[in-house]
Amino acid sequence: MAGPDDGKRSGKRRHAPVDRPSRPRTEDKKKPRRRSSQSQSQAPPSSEVSPPPTAPSEEEHGGVSAEVEAMVLKQLRQFLATDAIKTKEIAELMKDINGERTLTVESSFGDTDDGSLESLEARKVALLVSQSIVSLSSFAGGKRIRVCSGFVMCWNCSPHTSMILTSATLVRSLNGDNNVISGLIVKVLLPDGNITDGYIILVDFHYNIAAVEVAANLKHLEIADPKNITGRAGVLALGRAYEGCNLMCSRGQVINKTSIFGCSELLVSSCEISMAGSGGPLVNYDGQVVGINFYEENQTSFIPLEIVSRILEHHQNFSKIIHPWLGLRYTSLQTVPLEILEPIYQKFPDVEKGLYISNVVEGSPADLAGLCVGDVIVKCGGEDLSSAPEFGAMLLNACKEHVKSNGGSFGDYAEENMTVEIMIKQQRDGSTVSKSIAADVLKELHYNRWPAPMPSYKIRLINVTRYR
Repeated sequence: MAGPDDGKRSGKRRHAPVDRPSRPRTEDKKKPRRRSSQSQSQAPPSSEVSPPPTAPSEEEHGGVSAEVEAMVLKQLRQFLATDAIKTKEIAELMKDINGERTLTVESSFGDTDDGSLESLEARKVALLVSQSIVSLSSFAGGKRIRVCSGFVMCWNCSPHTSMILTSATLVRSLNGDNNVISGLIVKVLLPDGNITDGYIILVDFHYNIAAVEVAANLKHLEIADPKNITGRAGVLALGRAYEGCNLMCSRGQVINKTSIFGCSELLVSSCEISMAGSGGPLVNYDGQVVGINFYEENQTSFIPLEIVSRILEHHQNFSKIIHPWLGLRYTSLQTVPLEILEPIYQKFPDVEKGLYISNVVEGSPADLAGLCVGDVIVKCGGEDLSSAPEFGAMLLNACKEHVKSNGGSFGDYAEENMTVEIMIKQQRDGSTVSKSIAADVLKELHYNRWPAPMPSYKIRLINVTRYR
């Protein structure tokens, strides 16, 4: 029988057997060892080689690409939407900042830097008249409202002053009504880069023109002969940028198209300008001014100087502009669409020039005289008519002489009404008849409409220090 020290001597302790739960054999769950690359290379090839994995089909590949593309586009839209919201929030925040800031409503225009012979010729003309081209900006409440171009015209100004013609859009209320913006200030950028105050001396919302006087002796433009303003005549639309004082020039031609505005006397050129070019001159290649430009998309309408000069004469003689009103809308036959022109030509094929009546106001002097839509006016006061501006100038001349003969009165205050004698071709039967129209005084209700795009502003911070 073993003693108590036997286990010590043998180095092992002896215990009584204990019943323990049996462990699973490790061999059953033995993990396979990974072969090294060397052993794999040395492994004998299998007799049965498994085929390579098949590539995804085009349909499966296209489906994955479309899904990924849709997800990317969705994220891009969300990013752009968030960016637009942030931009708008920043713009609104800028309105509340009390500090110096500038809002610009101008973008430049021009097509005379392509190196062509036509461009070189246009540049010579632009440089010839550049000292008569200015830029004007209107301000109210410390904010910039509009930017227009303008040009110097010879006028009975006091010594060492000059008169600048431009668009009345510069001073018109932004809601489009016929009022000058309250508290308006006009600044004029001169050709030498200096900025001076401008003083409004004339506004005619019917023809959308304004005149501003500056205390500077500037070179004026010469007026072109209106008889030379024919279709396809080469012209240049000029302007000046308020920021940078850059001269702008766009080439084009007088074209037989109609304007988006309701003014019958407007003509159209193919020159393309920006909003900053409104009020600038349209000149021929002799450097003579043809008219005042108004911004339209893809074309430029202009009011001919034969109308503008009559407006200035009215202001000089009566200190106001008196417009005769007939209650007609008319346009030159050259601009009438073909589907309208065809029945006219079938009724009177001998008529090549004249004014097509497109609208007659009910109860107007023209309506009472028996004029109808579709009639063609061929003469006024015994003179042949070839264009709408020519007819408009005749009416203003007749109005001026009538007012002078009646002691400065017109309409209800005159001793007798102004009568306009015209000859028309009647659309209903093709007959030629004479008509006498008792003209009335134009009221604001019947002014031409001049819709202008709202000015777009580019936010710019000046002297803004980041808060720390």
